[in-house]
Amino acid sequence: MDKEKLELYISAQEIQSRIKAYGEKITKLYQGTTLHCIGIMNGSLFFFSDLLRQIDNYIVIDTITVSSYQGVNSTGEIIFSKAVTKNIEDKDVLLIEDLIDTGKTLSVVIAEIKKLKPKSLRVVCLADKIDCHPDFKYEYEALFDIKDEFVVGYGFDVDDRYRQLEDIYIYRG
Repeated sequence: MDKEKLELYISAQEIQSRIKAYGEKITKLYQGTTLHCIGIMNGSLFFFSDLLRQIDNYIVIDTITVSSYQGVNSTGEIIFSKAVTKNIEDKDVLLIEDLIDTGKTLSVVIAEIKKLKPKSLRVVCLADKIDCHPDFKYEYEALFDIKDEFVVGYGFDVDDRYRQLEDIYIYRG
């Protein structure tokens, strides 16, 4: 692994602390209900699983697979490899994403989820490049606002490399 290309950006301890706090918030908001949690794969895999372990409610789990990146560049084309498989009509839904960059992929995903007529839809992302998506029109919560840098680790990758790192790094490849 080319560790010399990586600059530590967010520590595993800081990530887990924010996830724990958000899990507590979700537990309170949805107390006494069943929450349908949909993770956007593959990038949200670690965030998705760590967050779900912090939610003390009944949950139903589903995933979707969407991509728009090749290497460090967006292709501009959004491809669904796996769609929602469980019925979410009239259900409370938490959509879990790793990163909002341009917001184009998440905009398409949210529009698709809304077509399935959930009772409510809350969107959470681990990290947000807030300056990169001035036209993003959906409500969401982000655990971290980050610089417009290419990041890896904790699910973020370059062609599937570096996902498994527990910290988040700026990639200087």
